[in-house]
Parts: sequence; C-alpha cells; structure tokens
Amino acid sequence: MVVRYDEGERDFNGIRLYVGDNDLKGINLQGIKLRGADLLDANLAGVNLTRADLTGAILRGANLEGAILRKAELYSVNLFWCCLVEADLTDAVLTHMNATCANFRSCKLPSFGFSRAILIDTNFQDVNISKDVICRHGNLIWNTIMPDRTIEHGPYMGSFPGR
Repeated sequence: MVVRYDEGERDFNGIRLYVGDNDLKGINLQGIKLRGADLLDANLAGVNLTRADLTGAILRGANLEGAILRKAELYSVNLFWCCLVEADLTDAVLTHMNATCANFRSCKLPSFGFSRAILIDTNFQDVNISKDVICRHGNLIWNTIMPDRTIEHGPYMGSFPGR
C-alpha cells in the first residue's frame, strides 16, 4: 500500500491489511481514502492522516498514538481498544464512532465535540475539551474517564443542546 501511495494512488477503500503489512508507523498518508478499510491492530503511531477518509473503517486495537488526523473523516469508525494518546483530531468528524475502551488521553479533539458516539470505558483524561462537550449530543456514556479525571459511571445518553 505504501509504495502505491508514494506513486500517487490515494483510493484504498475497503483494503484489508494483514499482520506484517500493518506497521505504517510515522509515514505520511495525507488525503488517503480508507472508507470501510480493515486496519485491525495496525501500527499507525505518528502517521499523518490529515484529511484522510476513514468512514466506516475498522481500527480495532490500532495504535494511533501521536497520529495526526486533522480534518479527517471518521464517521462511523470503529475505535474499539484504540490508543489515541496525544493524537491530533482537530476538526475531525467523529460522529457515530464506537470508542469503547479507547484511550484519548492528552489528545486534541474537535472543539465542537462529537455526537452519537459509544463511550464505554473510554479515557478522555487531560484532553482539550470539557466534560460537558463529551456528555451531550446523544453520546452513550458508561464508566468513562472525563478530562478532569472524574468518572461518569452511567450508563446514560448525553442530551442534545436545548433539550
């Protein structure tokens, strides 16, 4: 995949990376299209995925520590057991994500937050947004560590503004 990307190809929708092919640590994949891709347990630490389209991608168990996902499309992405420590998700679309057991510690999240996300045993310790932003927009909250290090035990659905 990396060779094809370097040659100018950007559309890798639906690709499946296998063990041995999934160590992409530190490379530049700006603007790549990975809709519906299976990136199970991929090592994407430090990867630049600015403006990448990861809609519906399976990133279960992936290491995205320090990754750059600015303005990335992560609609309906599966982030189950992902490490996103110190990742930059500024202006990323995170609607309908499954972030069960994901670790967002010290990462940069979109200031507007996200909506309709599954946040069970998720860690938001020391992120750049408030607890109020996480606990709204129809997000399912359960045993989740908030930016202020408190734990929202739930389960409950976050409300929508004005309701």
